[in-house]
Amino acid sequence: MPRARWGWRVGVGVLCVTLMAALSPAMPARTATVCILYLSPTGSDANSGTSVTSPLKTLAGAQARIQQLRPQVDVEIRIKQGTYVAPQLTWNTYVQGHTISFMPVDYQPGDSASDIAGRPIFHGDGTSGRWLLAKSPTGTWIGGTNLRFYYLQVEHYDIGGLGLGGSIGASHVCLPSGICHILHFPTGTAVNNNTVYGMNFFNIGTRYVSGLTDFGTEAILVQNSSGNLIRNNHFMNLVNDGHLGEIHGLYVAHYSNHNTIVANDFRSISGDPVRIRNYSNDNVAEDNTFDHTGRSAFYSDWFCDDACLQAHPDHSAECGSHGNIFRNNDTGGKIGFKGSRISLFQYFPPEEDGVGPLPFCSTQGEPRLSTAGNT
Repeated sequence: MPRARWGWRVGVGVLCVTLMAALSPAMPARTATVCILYLSPTGSDANSGTSVTSPLKTLAGAQARIQQLRPQVDVEIRIKQGTYVAPQLTWNTYVQGHTISFMPVDYQPGDSASDIAGRPIFHGDGTSGRWLLAKSPTGTWIGGTNLRFYYLQVEHYDIGGLGLGGSIGASHVCLPSGICHILHFPTGTAVNNNTVYGMNFFNIGTRYVSGLTDFGTEAILVQNSSGNLIRNNHFMNLVNDGHLGEIHGLYVAHYSNHNTIVANDFRSISGDPVRIRNYSNDNVAEDNTFDHTGRSAFYSDWFCDDACLQAHPDHSAECGSHGNIFRNNDTGGKIGFKGSRISLFQYFPPEEDGVGPLPFCSTQGEPRLSTAGNT
């Protein structure tokens, strides 16, 4: 496809560029004017970051520069190929009504992996955490957080890769019977409407980064986060040495709804590759490939009901999820992580109509899960 030609101009109080070539429909819509920041392994966070000759060195530096510039247009963080050794970054910077995209420096809308020089690599620095944890915006917020991640590689983090972590709280609720529970619920603004495309998540968990935590939990966390597109990503070697079942490819939890999980490749994952939890509804997982993944099932749905609370009084009560779809996925003959057959899906607790404490939880008349066309 034709490459864009870039012309410099000053606008909206920041250094921006005007896009001179037509935008591809393969990329989510963006404005014709964007603000670009550049990263390089040999850069410096003392640089401006606004040109390829003055690149920043870290995503933390890019976040600080966005906070300083306060752009009112789409932002692109263009990352030169190479290895960036980094601790967990908490991301809490957004541009209301616009996108922030993280991408290779040579990526253009509609490119495939073969069109770029390679994926920039983010490698854990040996401290505990995830690569990037996006938290809820502060203050009055309209619309989604609109983060976009394209063709990066995340590796050697102990807990996880990317976290879309909207805020979750807990409150006492009492049933008509007089029985009271602490119930999870979303607080603040959700982290919604994000895209994760063409990413690699490799070598995550305590097998690869030992001695820092008891167990890793996931490559992508989706918590109080809805309307996300997770497409064409590769998840490989997500393994804990102990707590094999505690790490997942995707952990969709706590009021995360209407997420689309499509055409991803899951390989060598010691826990169930797709885990749904606590009133996360109407999510669709389709056309994915699974190869030696899963402890119990390829899709598992978990929430803490009354029996769970009796066994684990330190837990909060949760609601069952409903209306989710798992279809047209290739499970590799239902072979799990250890090489034996596992179930296509599994519920915890096992009831197909599991709800949670009434009247605070409801299935909305939908089943927990619908399946079709899986091989």
